[in-house]
Amino acid sequence: MTKNILITGGSSGIGKGIAFYFYNKGWKVLITGRDEKKLDEIKKEMPLINTVVYDSIKDNAETEIINFINKKWSGKLDVLVNNAGHVELGELRNISQKSMEDMYKVHLISPSMLASACLPFLSETQGQILNISSSHCIKPYAQTTAYGSAKAALNMITKIWALELAPLGIRVNSIAPGPTETPILKKAGFDEANIKAIHESESSSIPLKRRGSVDDIVAKAVLLLNSGSEWTTGVILPVDGGLSIT
Repeated sequence: MTKNILITGGSSGIGKGIAFYFYNKGWKVLITGRDEKKLDEIKKEMPLINTVVYDSIKDNAETEIINFINKKWSGKLDVLVNNAGHVELGELRNISQKSMEDMYKVHLISPSMLASACLPFLSETQGQILNISSSHCIKPYAQTTAYGSAKAALNMITKIWALELAPLGIRVNSIAPGPTETPILKKAGFDEANIKAIHESESSSIPLKRRGSVDDIVAKAVLLLNSGSEWTTGVILPVDGGLSIT
């Protein structure tokens, strides 16, 4: 039976990788992103993919997604992947209220509002929610007050939802990726020299001595989302080359 999967932040990086995998498995895939042109480019690679412009920083941004699921998929949804997010680094002395609010909006409030709105669909299919957090939620790093605390809270939300939604047959898990080869630092405004320095520093601190690939993360998403994991819920799975245990 064909399944329907919604992936926020699906136009690049980990989200795009997950979308590409399930698209090629014959699933119906809906991805979201802030850049309509980038979403149009994705359609050249995956002509049958569905897209919705979604900016998680805005209030009620989930409305168009819910309308799509109701109208185009007749209210059927099997999997929600909360992947949309961004990075902002900075010292505590320079932190602003806006940066804190934006980070919590993107990583906590919007995923919660979207998940809540999707509950009627997921209840019908006894579906799944997969949250994409970060190794920053397990291992503390300086200059990540907003980002690290938001991702740590997303992991707690994963466990809360897993308990709350288990009676409905809905499973909820999280993947905590370590440093992965995605455009997230470039999107955050870092120049090439800083990105290279960060990458080199990260690689040297990872026990397996390399940064992760999108395929590394996709493989674990598939593991959690397949039918062989039906007795798995509330799991926070680090995929970070051993970084979180150092």
